[in-house]
Amino acid sequence: MDSDVSKHTENQVWARFLDRLVHDIREPLRSIGVFTELLKESAAPEEERTLREIPRGVSRIGTILEGLSGYAIALRESPECAAPASLQSACRIVVAELDEHIRAYGATVTARDLPRVNVTLERLMQLLRNLIGNSLRFRSEAPPAIQISAAMEDPGMWTIRVRDNGIGIPAEECEAIFEPFARVEGKKYGGAGLGLTICRTIVQAHGGNIRMESTPGRGAMCVFTLPDAEVAS
Repeated sequence: MDSDVSKHTENQVWARFLDRLVHDIREPLRSIGVFTELLKESAAPEEERTLREIPRGVSRIGTILEGLSGYAIALRESPECAAPASLQSACRIVVAELDEHIRAYGATVTARDLPRVNVTLERLMQLLRNLIGNSLRFRSEAPPAIQISAAMEDPGMWTIRVRDNGIGIPAEECEAIFEPFARVEGKKYGGAGLGLTICRTIVQAHGGNIRMESTPGRGAMCVFTLPDAEVAS
């Protein structure tokens, strides 16, 4: 119990650090963007081509800051304050949020009879937003087909599976991708490389575990456990 309290305190310290870091970087980043636009107005054609690279870098840093902000939110969550929520409801909300991308890629998201778990709705949404978003990002040539299912395989703990038909990854990389800033094929697919780190943080904070199962060209399946709504934190 003491180790859990110590870990939560450590997470709070890191969350505050990341909040301050994100805040302090965003301000000069905005200034860089503004001054770049001003420089473009008087730049020669060859200088303009160079200046066009700056907004790309600014955008990339902005993506990383958003990831760090999400990570800080996940670290701040206290299981003791968890209000049980419906995983099915969280899924419906996230699918509605991602509707534009889902339609654009011709994707389908199937999720039925998902349980209530002892995790707040906000954290469930954050968890699913990252997992469904990954399935859309790392899609194959076929329209994305995402299936979410749940089963109580151990007393008091639900096992949730998020399966897709995307590009997949080598089995030996399935653990490494949960590390901060780990990204499939470098910069090709964008993102901050923090999505699965955030998912792991949320799941472990509530006493669960998470893993990835995948084969290149045959999709991926994220498997994680969360406590039933009736189980006290």
